[in-house]
Amino acid sequence: MKRFLGLLLAVFLVLIFAGCSKDDGGDETQDSGSGSEQTETTESQADGEAGLAPMTGEEITLTYASWANADLNNFLAEKFMEKYPNITVEIVPVEFQGWNDNLTNLASTGQLPDVFWYLGNVDVAIRNGWLGDMTQYFEADPESENILSSLKVQGYFDGERKLAAPVTNLPYTVFLDENLFKKQNVEMPSPDWTYSEMIDLIQQMTVPEEGIFGYNTFTKLLTIAPIVNLDALTEFGFDGEKYDLTGDWADAVTQRAEFVRSGVHAPFFDTDEAEAAFGDRLLWAASTGRVAMQLDAWWTVGLFKQPEFIDKGIKWVPYTVPKGDNAETNRKPAFVDFGTISSATEYPREAYELLKFMGWGKEGWEAKLEAFQTLKNDDGTLVFEHPDGLPLIEDEDIWSGLRALLPEEKYYDDFLARAKEPVPLGGAAQPGFQTFLDEVYFGGEYGDVELAVVNGEVNAYDIAQDLTDKINEYRQAAIEELNY
Repeated sequence: MKRFLGLLLAVFLVLIFAGCSKDDGGDETQDSGSGSEQTETTESQADGEAGLAPMTGEEITLTYASWANADLNNFLAEKFMEKYPNITVEIVPVEFQGWNDNLTNLASTGQLPDVFWYLGNVDVAIRNGWLGDMTQYFEADPESENILSSLKVQGYFDGERKLAAPVTNLPYTVFLDENLFKKQNVEMPSPDWTYSEMIDLIQQMTVPEEGIFGYNTFTKLLTIAPIVNLDALTEFGFDGEKYDLTGDWADAVTQRAEFVRSGVHAPFFDTDEAEAAFGDRLLWAASTGRVAMQLDAWWTVGLFKQPEFIDKGIKWVPYTVPKGDNAETNRKPAFVDFGTISSATEYPREAYELLKFMGWGKEGWEAKLEAFQTLKNDDGTLVFEHPDGLPLIEDEDIWSGLRALLPEEKYYDDFLARAKEPVPLGGAAQPGFQTFLDEVYFGGEYGDVELAVVNGEVNAYDIAQDLTDKINEYRQAAIEELNY
């Protein structure tokens, strides 16, 4: 149920989901009714002075594909065309199910969109040579300086060329049932809580005799711990050059297994244990009122405001993932989706500007804030009950504009203030990662590694070095495929 809800929300958003886990801007807006030679010349000169090559004044068409909300895509495309009256943006309809396969089919007929998002696995884009080089535009663009520091370095897969950029930002979110904490006379943690404090609270809030579980998961401790404790750039302790699963990953996957076996973790969905605990094997643990923490994602903020939870006396409030005990940064995992320009586009300069506008750009985010407040369904209800993700740039006006669209509770002030160093998950952000997961981590000699540890079939510490060696080999092999 939860995975289905996550996918459904991601389609109409989205972290997964999120993954994703976005924002920056462009040039001065043209008069949408003009398109005169004088206006185009002025804007082109401004581009040139900013360091970017001038935009074309010719009539051109750019194609675009993303799984973002269709109404939002159309709204943003219209805003972009108002700014650049000579550019027509065509939204390419691509089915979310089998997204990368559908892109492959388009590419095989020479119809790969000029600008597109790839789903989860960057290895697909690498093997097919889809990624266009946007280095000269990104590095000459003054707006690139405003991108959140933890995201600015992403997309340089070979360490030299900017081949992709974050386009959405949906942070991991730890929800605490405030009402359950009050009932148990346990004080809510500080918004500056640490990883070890979260682990302690999970255990403290587990009350077997009352059928109360410390936590339930959509996201996992074994993903969180290596990032926050090692100030890593993605999962499994990646430091920009290599992975290391021998420390925090091994600790976290072992602790998770112990929590599952001892009943600290709520029973998994559709199991005999869930039926025994809740009387319904298909009831999501987070909707029972007997779970203290739900490790989840930003998009669930909207779901937890529904009457199903409120009527049961459940008050889920959002916390950011805690900071590492000895961390020097505030890096936290997020579902961050990535977009790119096609390596075959005829208009790379203009494609870059469209990618920025639809993703991290300030002007694009100003349009998104407008869309969140104005787009309506046929029945008059708002398309967005809450903002679709968080910004990807350091811009107080944008963050303040988004804050105004969220509930007034202080939890949201605390959350946003501590959610400005998002770290992408490995599949979309790092070459070789997803292929390693498919062929080794979930499908290799140990079977599903996480399940094997829970079942006591393997010891995480015994296999951690082997996994470390293999993932670094997969990374190197994937990078070598980037020579196109």
